[in-house]
Amino acid sequence: MTFCRTVGDASPAAPSIPTMQNSGTAMAVRIIGGSFLSLSIVSSVIACALWNTENHSLTNNITYYCGLSLAQLLNVAIVYLMIRGISLQKPHYFQPFIICALFHLVICLLLSAIFFLYVVTRATFYSPSSDVVFFLVFAMLSMFWSMAISVVREYRDFVREISFAHAPLVDQEHFV
Repeated sequence: MTFCRTVGDASPAAPSIPTMQNSGTAMAVRIIGGSFLSLSIVSSVIACALWNTENHSLTNNITYYCGLSLAQLLNVAIVYLMIRGISLQKPHYFQPFIICALFHLVICLLLSAIFFLYVVTRATFYSPSSDVVFFLVFAMLSMFWSMAISVVREYRDFVREISFAHAPLVDQEHFV
């Protein structure tokens, strides 16, 4: 009487789990997590560089830097959950990244549309090279976020499949 089979079980009744998709997609998810963390660090450094402390009160400065620190902690927690989701094979650990990436995707798409409109409306008056650069940056970020969401969702669905493949929900011997 077996209630749960392990992934490495060699019996013929054990499901076959494709390891190439597991390792390849897991590596892609790790790279996406590292890229996400790198982007958040770079954006925080830029935000710190653009903030002029002399024009704001001490309370505003403390609030601003505490907000940046909390955002970094949240991003680290999201990436930590993603990495733990890979190692523990828990599909719900990928959900915070997917939600956060969707927010980033919406923001990047809106900014891409805004800079595209700037490029179109200002093209007749002067050289919109800075607007074109901003449009290209946000268009590339939009492509990154959409690709990241699809890869993480694909891996989450894969983990969901294999986490239920080795544990039968109902033992048929008790119902005979």
